[in-house]
Parts: sequence; structure tokens; C-alpha cells
Amino acid sequence: MSSLPSSSPVEIDSIESLEKFPIYEDLKLKFEKAEKNNDLVYNSKSECEYLTDEISGMKYELKIVDALSLRPINRPTEPGTKEIETKEKIDKVKSKNPFIKPEPELTIVDSLCNDYRVILNKYPNTEEHFLVVTKEFIQQDTLLKPIELQIIYTILKNINSSNTDNDDEEKVKFFAFFNSGPESGYSQFHKHIQFMKLPGNFNIYQDDVINGHEHYIPNDLNDSKQPLSEKNFKFRHFILPLPTDFKNNNEFEEILSTMYITLIRRVMNVFKEYEEIDKDFKFTGKISYNFLMTNKWMMIVPRRNAKFNGIWQNSLGYMGLFSVKNDKVKNNLMDTGISNLLENCGFPLQENEEESKIVYNEYSY
Repeated sequence: MSSLPSSSPVEIDSIESLEKFPIYEDLKLKFEKAEKNNDLVYNSKSECEYLTDEISGMKYELKIVDALSLRPINRPTEPGTKEIETKEKIDKVKSKNPFIKPEPELTIVDSLCNDYRVILNKYPNTEEHFLVVTKEFIQQDTLLKPIELQIIYTILKNINSSNTDNDDEEKVKFFAFFNSGPESGYSQFHKHIQFMKLPGNFNIYQDDVINGHEHYIPNDLNDSKQPLSEKNFKFRHFILPLPTDFKNNNEFEEILSTMYITLIRRVMNVFKEYEEIDKDFKFTGKISYNFLMTNKWMMIVPRRNAKFNGIWQNSLGYMGLFSVKNDKVKNNLMDTGISNLLENCGFPLQENEEESKIVYNEYSY
């Protein structure tokens, strides 16, 4: 029988220890206790609708999440503006930073691989919505480090293989996402990676896209295999299948890092390419993107706008998960249309696109 998580600090000093840590058990009990004690803002009775977009065929979930109207926004600049991230603005953000000293009631792991914490989201979209945050302040628009990619994968592998006590109960599937850059839809400027579970019996298109494809990494544009995508969708996105296992720690780090940088290069070139298409669009060198991951695949979505028609959008919409704060926003979303929203927040597919026109090496780093 499970016991409540210990009140003493939990420290995990390595990836190997993280692999063995009963993260789902602690997460579940911690969330239940925090919800009972009103330490987080969550309404478990939110009604969900499951719909299909008429244009793209995307299946999506739509629900009202009351906590969204209370969730604080703490960032140095507003999306869609040409504001400069000055030291004064960043210092102001740091002074209101909720992640520097997270609430003990919401903390699952006090120290992870020395530099990180695992905490519950105080304003969750779903049950057991949690975050990995850096202990020290690091900006959200920095690249994911190799250790961060390893942490993401290890948590997902761990939690997706051990999240039910009942053999007859369908396993809950978690995914991770990272909103980076001023137009990515993030609300907190302190670096954080989010983990959420998918709705039960909700089939995600990425699994269908990678079906039948083994792990590979495109070397360049002459490679016969390029990143995968769902051809019916109107927004640019790139998906790569992950291997089912790794031979050793060196391969683990190298493959995840190479896959991520491969996707980042695609994003950088989408920005550069779009500058040639839309003369009003200027690529300043700072990219925005949504990074999504399960233990089966990685995906990246270049982002042009954080919101469209007044509707704020982060990674979740590109998973087919739409949360709105009230009926007014819900009606606006339905009037705008899912495909229209995702296309205008991302980058549109061009007719007769020829990937061979893009040169990636020019922007590698």
C-alpha cells in the first residue's frame, strides 16, 4: 500500500537514480494532498468536448479551465511587440519569480541532478500537471541542454511505464512540452519544462505519423529521410521518431542532443525562409518555437505569433488540446477555427514547397 511522500527533502543526484524513482506514485499523492488542502487552483469537474476540425481533420479536446484566468503572467516583454528585454525589465521579472522558492506543498523533488526541481503546477490544466524548473534563474528562451533532454526522456519513460496500480486500468500517457521564445506562448520567463497527461482514449496524430518509421536523424537535405509531418495540417512542424532504447549513456546524450539541434535548425530556416515570402516579416535571429516530446518522438513547431484573434496559444494546441478560461474565449476560438488559429500562430505551409531550397548548414551552431 502506498504511503504519503516523505516531508523531508527529496534529492535525486543522477539520471540512473531518476530511472528508479517512484515518480508517479509521489506525484499522484502530492497532487491529491495539494488539491485537498487548496494549495493549487484546479476544478476537476471541467467539462470536455471532443471534436474534429473540418478543415484539417485534427481531433481535439476543448475545455474551460477556470485557473487560466488566475494564472499570473511574468515576462519582460509582451508578445507581438518590438519591446527590448532590458536589464530593468528582467530584474522586475526575477523579483516576482515563483520558481526560485517554490512552495513546499507543491514540491515533488527538491533537487534533481543538482540544478533542477520538480514541482506541481499551481494552476494545472489537468490532474498531476507538473514542471521541471531550474533552481537558479535561467531565461526561458535558452536552448535545452543535453541533461535537460535526458531528464525529459527519463521522466517520460519512467512515468509512462509505471502509472497505474491496476492491470485492468488503461495506462495514463504523459507528454512534455517546452515553450521557448517571445512568441511561443509562455507565461513565465524562468526556464521550465512542463509535463501533462493526455486525456483517456485520446489518440494523438504524432503516433500515427511515426507509425512504421524507425528512429533516424536526417544528416542534410540530400538525405532521403527528412523530418515527418502530418500532411493535412496547415502549419509547419517537424517530427522525428526516437529509438526504443540506447546502448549506453554516451549514445543517450548524443542522440537526444543531435535530434534536438536538427529540429532547431529546421526552425531557424523556416524563419529565414519566411522572410523571403513576407516582406513585412523580419528575422532578428531570435526564434520562437514549441518543443513537444514523448518517449516515442520529438516534435518542434516554429512560432510566428503567441496569439491570434485575441486567443493565446502555447504548445498544447499543437497537441490538439485547447484550454480556454471562459465561454467568451471558447466562442471566439470556435468562430476563428482551429486550423486558422494554429496556422496564424505558427508558419503556414507553402503550396508546392520544395525543401531543397533551404540550406541548413548556414545557420548551424
